[in-house]
Formats: sequence, C-alpha cells, structure tokens
Amino acid sequence: MAHTTRTRELAGGGVPTPAAAGRVMNADSALDRLWHLLTSMKLALVLILALAALSLVGTLLMQMPAGVADDPQARATWLAGVRPKYGGWTDVLDRLQFFTMFTSAWLRGLGALLSASLVACTVHRIPGTWRTMRRPHVAVGPAFFEHAPQHEAMTFHGAPDEVLPAVRGVFSRHHYRTLVEDDGAVHLYFDRNRWAPWAGLVAHVSIVVILAGAMVGSMFGFRDSNFMLAEGSTSAIPSKAGATITLNSFQDTYSPVNGAPLDYVSDVTVKRDGQVVTQQQVRVNQPLQFENVTFYQSFFGPAADVTAKDAAGNTLFSGGVPLAWTSDNGGNKVGTFALPDQNLTAWVVATTGVDDPSVKPGQVGIELYKADTGAAVVQQSIDQGAPTTVDGLTFTFDRESKYTGLSIASDPGAPLVWLGCLLLVLGFVVRLYVPYRRIWGRMVTRPDGGTSVSIAAVGRRDSGFDAEFTSLVTDIRQAATGPAGS
Repeated sequence: MAHTTRTRELAGGGVPTPAAAGRVMNADSALDRLWHLLTSMKLALVLILALAALSLVGTLLMQMPAGVADDPQARATWLAGVRPKYGGWTDVLDRLQFFTMFTSAWLRGLGALLSASLVACTVHRIPGTWRTMRRPHVAVGPAFFEHAPQHEAMTFHGAPDEVLPAVRGVFSRHHYRTLVEDDGAVHLYFDRNRWAPWAGLVAHVSIVVILAGAMVGSMFGFRDSNFMLAEGSTSAIPSKAGATITLNSFQDTYSPVNGAPLDYVSDVTVKRDGQVVTQQQVRVNQPLQFENVTFYQSFFGPAADVTAKDAAGNTLFSGGVPLAWTSDNGGNKVGTFALPDQNLTAWVVATTGVDDPSVKPGQVGIELYKADTGAAVVQQSIDQGAPTTVDGLTFTFDRESKYTGLSIASDPGAPLVWLGCLLLVLGFVVRLYVPYRRIWGRMVTRPDGGTSVSIAAVGRRDSGFDAEFTSLVTDIRQAATGPAGS
C-alpha cells in the first residue's frame, strides 16, 4: 500500500533557512559563552585583583580635590601645581584619569563588571541550592558507604520496619529532617540546617550591595583626603555654593613625660553667604558635620605665610601655604600656589636646617614654573619679613605658621555600604556557626531476617562533626532493638 506524505508551509515564512538557523545558534552560543564567563571564579578573581591594583595607583598618585575635576580653570591650575612633580607624564596621567582614580571610568567599569559577575554566580547557584534543600538525592549506591569520609555499618536482629523508627527517632532528637525511599532497600537521607547554604548567596549579594553603595557614593558624593587649610586661610566647601570654612587656629599637644601626642585640634568657622553657620573644634574623634558634608581631622604640618605682588603693587596672592609635600632631592618641605594671570606656579621650599646649602633658617625658597609647560623659570631664597623681587614679582615671607589636613566626605551610598557589611557579617556567622549537615543511610534485610544499617556523610572532616557522627552511631546502637554488634 502506498503512502503519500503531504507538507505545508509553517505560518510566518516556513522552515528557517540554514543561514538563519546558524545566526540563531551563533547568538545562543555567544550568550552561553558570556554566561559561562560571568559565572567563572577566575574572572571574579581577576576583577578583584584589577580593582586592588587601580586602588593602589590611586593611593600612590596625588588625587584631585573634590570639585576640581569639574571646573576647567581649577583643573588647569591644579595640574600646573603638580606638573613639576610629574613632568611630561602629567597630561598622560590626567587623560588616563589616574588623578581622579576613585571616580574614574576604569574603577566604575570594573566595579560594574564585578557586580554583574557576582549576580550571575548567585543566580547560577540558586536552582541547585533550591533543589538540594527541597528535593535532595536520597538513594546512593553501596560503594558510597565504603568510601565516604565518615561511615559506619551496623547489624541488628530486628526487621527493617522495626529498626527504622528507632533510627528516625535518633536523628529527630538531633534535629535532623528524615526522607525515606524504598526500592527493595530502604534509602535514608538526613539533613539539618538546610537553610544554611543560602548564607553563601547572602554573602555574594552583600558584596554587590557594597559595590552598589560605592558606585552611588562615587557618582553622587565626593571624598577629599587632602583638604588643607593654613591658619587664617579660608576655602570654599566643595558642592556647597556660597559656603566657606576658615581655620582660626591649630593646636597640637604632647605629653611632657614621653612626648606622645595628646590632642590635635582645628578651630574652624563655617559661613554661608558671609554669615556664620557654626564654629567648632574638630578633633580626631569629633568630626564637623555641615549638612551632608563631614570634616574629619586627618593630619597637620608646617605652613608659610607668603604675599606675592606684581610690579604695580597689586596683591596677587596672600595667605598660608601648607608645606605638605617633601622634595625628592633633599627632604625639604614644600608647598605650592598658583598665579594664573602670570601663567606661573610658585613652589615654596622650607629649610632643612643649618646644613641646607640653598635655604637657610629664617628663609624660604621661591621656585617659579610655567603653568602650561612646567618649565622652570627661576629659583631664589628670600628672608623672612624682607620683600624680595623674583622675576619681576615681589614676594614676602611673612611668618611661619601651621596647617591642618582634613578629610572631607559626602557619601550618599554609605547606608548601602553599611547594609552590605551587615549582610556579609550575617552570612559569615551563619556559615561558621550554623553548619549544614547531611547524612545518608541504607537499610538492607539480611538472610537471617535481621537488618544491616549503613550511614555515611560527605561533610568536611572536623572535630565537631566527627564527634556528632560518633554520637549518632552510639545512639542508634542503643535505640535499635536486638543489636548484634558491628
């Protein structure tokens, strides 16, 4: 009998062509490779090491203060100030965002990629964790009970239906859940703290939350660990229009017995549009809070009050210059200020003592550099209180003073970081102190009508679980009727 096969076109254009099918397969393959990459522990490790390396670079290199990067004129002035230190690398490092490392696209990109990897790893583990908790594998072969790290075999005179309640009762008293399957042999599965594996996923999520908090802080907040003020100087508060902070005085106190530091105090005044908002003494453990900006006492050092005037007697600069850096060629303390109208950056160099060949006690050195190129113009030492002409400008070293270094921060992502830290600690506590226990058992009827009972576990060998496993074996022997020995 002949059969006729009839075909018809599928709705929507029929059977896909080989080329179209290949494109679909290639897309699926690319997605599979991407998913495999994101769930790779190697990728997560590489990203963590890269983040650590970039953070180290940001720590070793000078970073732009808050608000400078977004102000072209302030940025140019700051770059001119560091050009003598970094020379021809200044513009390269700036273009690579190494001077703004903690808000750079490099760090944000790596952070986002690490977050995606952690989320993918978490999602990848959820189905397996759920299956293990809800529908674990109960039946295992006889070889498992011979090679598992913890295993024990026992025989009893009673039949399996007599021994099983005793075994279940022992595990129930030890707070284990019991699952039973019977396929001729009775397979047993016991577990305790079956929710504990979710603590590992909570730890993964916590790192994502911490990274999210760091991202929010870097995008919408700021941090400046090198905010410096000389005594009597006033500076604008970043991100706060019309707000300024003035250092009235700085006092450091030491023990007369052993010279140990006792107290560092910065007396500051905060103004808004010329009106005093607050005045406070900032100490290491007593930060100043102004709206959402926090000022922490961080460091201090010497400063030099300097005045610079042009040939017509107009004051170009007058104030304290923090001597916050150390020269590479002699250990001199140095500071800097800008003279933008003259396209100059001035460095103030302090003496190292009576043996200093260029700057004597009672003097400071004035070094002038071109702001746009960093080329040296002139270097000259001037005496305190004596106006001195340097390259057509008059500089006066008025007096020695002190400066304070404040770490200022506005971090809207801090609540997320704290939440992530709490979740991380919670996850570690659960993993350490609420161990996940799993034990398998097998009961077989013996030819004499008795029962062979084998139990085994695959947990890591530790003294706590070894003692618990031994206790379970002992309790089973005592609870089961008619023991015949091992």
